[in-house]
Amino acid sequence: MITPETINPKGNRFFEVTTEPSTEPITVTELKLWARIDGTDEDTLIEGIIKSARRLTEQWIHRSLISQTISLIMDKWLVKEIELPFSPVISITAVKTLDESGTITTYDSDNYYLINDSVPARLIIKIDSDIPENDDRDSGGFKIIYVAGYGAAAAVPQTIKEALKMWTTDIYENRVIGGTPPKLVRDMLAPFIVHNV
Repeated sequence: MITPETINPKGNRFFEVTTEPSTEPITVTELKLWARIDGTDEDTLIEGIIKSARRLTEQWIHRSLISQTISLIMDKWLVKEIELPFSPVISITAVKTLDESGTITTYDSDNYYLINDSVPARLIIKIDSDIPENDDRDSGGFKIIYVAGYGAAAAVPQTIKEALKMWTTDIYENRVIGGTPPKLVRDMLAPFIVHNV
């Protein structure tokens, strides 16, 4: 028999970035100075590598670097506290339920609040409020939309930016995009990794 006690409270969930950052943590000019790259012939290539390295870095440390909108989609909502992937979280845009025809119902924002000074950030349902309910869809019926990231590039920790420069340079020089950063980059990023999300 399935009960709330026998189901992982995180359930089956996944997330997607629905609005990409409008800028990157480092610029082409900064990277070229770091990597001692001359000329402008490969600027477009370098711009693409920076974006790829930023995404890889975010996946590695489970943090958003520049402000971006994320949708967390869940099958079940069983508890009053939901951990939000990819801290830091700036704000919660909306909580929605979807039925099987795609009709959306917005959950009242007065029923919850955000704790964003914890890592990971958490959405908390208020004591006197009920958790969202959805009997009209078994899979992907709950969606939390939120904005995550440090904000602008200037707010990204310098250590992360230096590690990003190193990883981007490694990709540029070897022309290989891999999911595992070089050892020194891993060491630099280690203090920023968010666990258990």
